[in-house]
Amino acid sequence: MKTQAFLTPLCLVFLVSSYLPAEAQLRRPGFVTIKREDRSKSNLIPEKGAIYLDGMVADKVIVRITKIAPIYSTLSADRWMGNLLENQNAELLAVSEKAYRVRGKAKQGQVAGWVSKAAVTGLPETFEENLKNYYERYEVVEELIENHQVALGMTVEEVVASIGPPDKRSSKVNGEGRTDSLEYISYERIPQTGIGYDSFGHPIPVTQYVEVESGRVTIDLTNNTVSSIQESEGIDLANYRINVPTLVYLF
Repeated sequence: MKTQAFLTPLCLVFLVSSYLPAEAQLRRPGFVTIKREDRSKSNLIPEKGAIYLDGMVADKVIVRITKIAPIYSTLSADRWMGNLLENQNAELLAVSEKAYRVRGKAKQGQVAGWVSKAAVTGLPETFEENLKNYYERYEVVEELIENHQVALGMTVEEVVASIGPPDKRSSKVNGEGRTDSLEYISYERIPQTGIGYDSFGHPIPVTQYVEVESGRVTIDLTNNTVSSIQESEGIDLANYRINVPTLVYLF
């Protein structure tokens, strides 16, 4: 599965919580988050300088073990776990400058650890360089999602993961491709006071709150990539710019 290359050098970002006026909020039918591995709660201690694919790459990356290869629990090779069998497929778990972390078969069964790169084949020559660029963008987008922000270059899935499903959505297709528009509407609760009656039939003042639209944000996506962010009266976008690395194909 190929990952589409996108992102502009400069991206406009807005923080949802900062542009809403007092007593106003985005009304959304739910909140969606991207599930990411929390390695701080895992028994696995990540190796310094290694890039882990779990939680970052959607599909498994399969490599080929070409010869019998010793496999170790850490990059420093402080504990030998056995020897991987030759001529087998294995799952690539992490990449470092020195070795690959894989999951494959040894004589004692399934193991996961670090092996020499010389024993692994099946990856393009540009894979490691592409993975570094991919990881840089992943870190930026992950931070945006955690802060509920949206930037030019994000996908529709990332936008929804960051600020939830839109109130309205429309799409159109022309010769230049597909364009989607997501609308997020903010509402302000306006008090209205009328006359009601208590259990004894006595008139009493009663206050009810009515939701009134106070502004909206329209996010346009061209070919599944955010191309513009527009705000209407009542919403103030923070004009903060960041540099986002360009994503390339992993394969």
